Amino acid sequence: MRFLFVLWFWLVLVPSAWALQIREVRQVGNTTPARFQKLELGLSLATAPVGNPYDPNEITVRAEFVSPQDSVYQALGFWYQDFKRCTTCAPFPRMSATDTCLYCPTCPEDPKYLTPIATRLPWRIRFAPPTAGRWRYRIVVNRNDSTIYGPVTYVTVAASTNTGYIGKHRNGRNFAYADGRVFFPLGMNLVNNGKADAYTRLPYLDARMGIARIANSGGNFARVFMTPTQFGIEAAGDQAGRYDNRQNRAYDFDEVVEYAARRRVYLQVALMTPDEITDTEQFGHNWRQHPYWALLPADTPPSRFFTDSLCRQLLRQRIRYIMSRWGYSPAWFATELMNEVDGYRSPVPYDNYWDIKNPLHVRHWTDEMLGYARSLAPQHLYTTNTGYAFSSFYPRDTAVALYTSPEVDFVQDHYYSSDLNVEHQRAFMARRAANLFPGKPYQLAEFALGLENDCWYGTSSFTAKRYPPNQLFHDLNEMHNTLWSSTFNGSGGAAMYWWANQVFGLCQGGQYHYFRPLSTFLADCPIFEEANEPVASPCPGTAGPKDVVHSPTTVGNCIPVWAVEKDDSENSAFVPSGASTTDAALEVFALRSSARVVGWVHNRHNYWYNLPHSTGSTTSTYCATLNDNQPASPDSIPALINQQVTILNVARPGRYKLEFFSTYPFYDLNGDGKDEQGGVIAKFTSEARAADGKLTFTVPPLRPLGTPPYAPDYGFKATWLPEPTPKPKLPVKSPVKSPVKTAQKAPTRSTPKTPIKAVPKAPVKTIRKAPIKK
Repeated sequence: MRFLFVLWFWLVLVPSAWALQIREVRQVGNTTPARFQKLELGLSLATAPVGNPYDPNEITVRAEFVSPQDSVYQALGFWYQDFKRCTTCAPFPRMSATDTCLYCPTCPEDPKYLTPIATRLPWRIRFAPPTAGRWRYRIVVNRNDSTIYGPVTYVTVAASTNTGYIGKHRNGRNFAYADGRVFFPLGMNLVNNGKADAYTRLPYLDARMGIARIANSGGNFARVFMTPTQFGIEAAGDQAGRYDNRQNRAYDFDEVVEYAARRRVYLQVALMTPDEITDTEQFGHNWRQHPYWALLPADTPPSRFFTDSLCRQLLRQRIRYIMSRWGYSPAWFATELMNEVDGYRSPVPYDNYWDIKNPLHVRHWTDEMLGYARSLAPQHLYTTNTGYAFSSFYPRDTAVALYTSPEVDFVQDHYYSSDLNVEHQRAFMARRAANLFPGKPYQLAEFALGLENDCWYGTSSFTAKRYPPNQLFHDLNEMHNTLWSSTFNGSGGAAMYWWANQVFGLCQGGQYHYFRPLSTFLADCPIFEEANEPVASPCPGTAGPKDVVHSPTTVGNCIPVWAVEKDDSENSAFVPSGASTTDAALEVFALRSSARVVGWVHNRHNYWYNLPHSTGSTTSTYCATLNDNQPASPDSIPALINQQVTILNVARPGRYKLEFFSTYPFYDLNGDGKDEQGGVIAKFTSEARAADGKLTFTVPPLRPLGTPPYAPDYGFKATWLPEPTPKPKLPVKSPVKSPVKTAQKAPTRSTPKTPIKAVPKAPVKTIRKAPIKK
């Protein structure tokens, strides 16, 4: 007995007694490995107990893959917990028996939803081979001072049609597939229900539903969050650097990423938000509950998150796990380090983003973390963003400004506004980004109507009959308008609406159908592949009756509220231009290349305040003032008839084919009683001519929705046509005369002819002229 105790003591407490071994390695899953698709290896080890399998200072597992072309790739391993998903669980409860349009956010999850099960192969390695052919790999394990290698194993990778990872296009303004073709993101944010403490299936249901509806409607892009309430792997109550408590969220997120890959929807994944480190009475004391805070001196302010060496080490470890587990996937469009990094709050004086040296500290932190993530998965794009667009270039120093970081591949702003001229403001922002951050594609990552005084908005377009009874949000006119204007203002992707619950909700929404007309319009349109310039009509000098207060003001509130204090000479460079209209109520945003002009025309009267809308909260007197105009009929939108657009600096004179497209789903375009999901309106097709660098054309009547195919806006394409070649004239041939046959006469007797006498001519007298006297 004593011998057994000594043996147990020796084996358990003396690590050197354990021989580090690879017990088993096998491919997980039944699918044949294919190019740009997941190849997953599972393995088990024989080793001394590992204190923290997530800590690379204790143990690392990786695989070395060698392609048929002898290129070497490294894939990091990660610790994995398996689960059994319930297939018989009841649907998640609604808010109440009478309120079935919302899930119950406080209701507990069925404990059988995800049940942990024994994991035979707890170490996993994931890799997406970029080429087909015969690959080889070996496993490498580091534990303390020991390193072991597995045997070389061969695997055949089949060809596939997967388009691979997304990168930057060579023009510096767009994104591109691996083969160089332009990828234009079209989608929205998928943040909705969730809780930070006990996990429920709601984030998983919301993400899958959103991805499915985006894909079904022609979209290709979504933004998701790895925050404590969603799929985050570290949160309050956890031990710093350990992710055991959140393996259920990671398991669900595995399914989300794989589902997105199958549906060809690319994901931008935000790793964190400033909510994690906020410490105020108004926004909560999350920082004091953060796993890292407990390791720091008492009363450490939130800004130390960016500078403390231990915090940075633990965050690198978190990033390492994330990129090891999901970085393999081509569906992972980009890693977003922190959403709205300038938004953390602190009660400590001079401890917000804009004070002292905090912008410099955040910039160094961004360079370090994104650089580290890139070293683990160089095939991906990387970015971060700010809640206030002016923060992106604050201070005016390229060594400090966040978006000038070489680790930030593309620029994203967030901008909420209920101003009448908001589409011009957003075009201003796109031009500003192109000017300040050249070579980096731009996209508006969040937008909606303004949130002044915490008022929320919902709009209709007199189309309530198409939706279920009592549905609050019918058409979200503001979502539709900015989808189209942002596509043609020089952005590298369509703007992304924020309020997912208004679009993908159980009872509300349906506005994901807006993606289909735009997707149809862009299909096979080469404008993004061509060198192009954004053009727009001037912003009129009329502001909206419910515009937010601009101080100081600009004429028509045409410049974003945060930019009005800047130098006028600088702002003038960002003001949209290049087109004109015959009526200030008609606005146009377009892309102009040498061969075509592609864009969107819009009746500016068609915006939220002139449509049926609802603004809350119902207890706020300020919000009530926004509901003072509730039109009851489409007559609230004055029609624009026989108005013209002129595009300036057109390269090619001559003929242009002019086509107009519907921007609305479920709209009869041909008068046959059937609803189309966008498409060309054949009756509006015509030709126009360009001369002296100007292309002028008449816009079809812009009328309120309800009288198809007329609408308050249209997409349009003006495509240059060669002049018809005149047919060559055929030479005129002389008619060929048929030989005339002489009729044969019957023979007659010969009769002697009488000789004809010549008649003598009379002599001609010469008339003499009288001499002319001089």
